Amino acid sequence: MKGKAFSRLISMVVAVCTFLAGTAPALCESKGVVGQERLTASKAAAMRLYDLDDKMQANYAVTQRLVGESQSPVLLALFNGVGGKYVLRRQGSVVEIEPVPPLYQQVKSVSHTIVGVFVIVSPYFNSPGDNWKPKLAEFNKMLVKALEILDQAGMPEKVEKNCRTILKGGISFTGRALRTGKVTASDYSAYTKKVWPSIKENIELAAKLQVDHFEDVLTRWRKEMGEAEWSKLYAVVNSAWAMRRENVHFQILAEMMGSDAINDRLIMAESILDVTEDDLIMLLGRIINDRDLAVNVFGQELEYRMDVELMGEAARDEIIKKASPHHPVIDKNWMKYKENKMPNEE
Repeated sequence: MKGKAFSRLISMVVAVCTFLAGTAPALCESKGVVGQERLTASKAAAMRLYDLDDKMQANYAVTQRLVGESQSPVLLALFNGVGGKYVLRRQGSVVEIEPVPPLYQQVKSVSHTIVGVFVIVSPYFNSPGDNWKPKLAEFNKMLVKALEILDQAGMPEKVEKNCRTILKGGISFTGRALRTGKVTASDYSAYTKKVWPSIKENIELAAKLQVDHFEDVLTRWRKEMGEAEWSKLYAVVNSAWAMRRENVHFQILAEMMGSDAINDRLIMAESILDVTEDDLIMLLGRIINDRDLAVNVFGQELEYRMDVELMGEAARDEIIKKASPHHPVIDKNWMKYKENKMPNEE
C-alpha cells in the first residue's frame, strides 16, 4: 500500500483514535457516576436498616432500666476488698451493709503477702537482671514495719501467731533475695510451703467471718420481709471469671434462697472490670425483660429461652456441618434453658 491510499488509511486511523480519545473519558466518567450513585444508594439503604437496630437498642436500654429499677425486693452483692457489700433495694428504700469485721481484712492482707512477693519476683525467675530489687526492697520494709506493730492490732493469740509466721517468712525470703541478688522459683516455692499452714488457717477464719456476717444480715432481712416477700427476692452477685466457681456470696445466697432460685432469681454477673450498682440493676432489668419477651414470642414453656444465646443452636448446627478430622466437634451436652445448678456444677 503506497501513496495516497496509504495516507488516507493513516488519516482514518488518526481520526478514529482521536474520536475514541475524546469520548472514552466521558464514557468512563458516566459509568463512574452511575456506579457511585448505586454505591451511595446502597450505603444509604444499609444505614436505614442499621438505624432500626440502633433505635431498638436505645429503647431497649430505657426499658431494661425501667424494669430493673421497678423490681422489689432486690439484693445486689458486690465484690470489694473488705469482704463484699450487700445493697438491699426494697419498697423505695436502699440499705447498704459492709464491711465484714476488720479482722477479715487484716488476715487477708497478711496472707496476701505471698502474692505481693510473687508479682515482684516471678518475671525474673528465668531471666537475668535486677529490676526487681527496688520494689522488693520496698516490700521488705513494709513487711518489717507490719511485724513491728502486729501486736497492736488486737488479734486473737492464735491468729496473731499465724500472721507473725507469715510475715517472718516473707521477711526472710525477701531479705535473702536482696542479699544474694538472686530469685528462683524453687526458693519462692520453699518459702510459701513453710508459711502455707498458717495461711490456710487464716483462710478458714476469713471464710467464717464473711459467712457469719452476711448470713446474719440475710437472716435479719428475711425476718423483716416475711416469707411471702422473701420468696420474690431477686439477687445479683458480681464476680470476676476466676472467682465464679465456688463464689462465696453466691453460695451464701443460694443456701438462704434455696436451689430453685439459682439462675432464676439468683443471678451471677461475670465481669472483667468492677461493676457498679447501676450495672447490676441494668442487667437484672434485661434478664426480666427478656423472659417476658420470650413468653410473648415463644410461649410460657420457653420463658427462659432468652437466658441462652438465641443463635447458639443454629451456630452449633453450622459448626457440626463444617467439622472435619482436623476440626472435630466437641462432644458437649447442652443444659436446658432453665437449670438450677451452681456455676460449673456437673
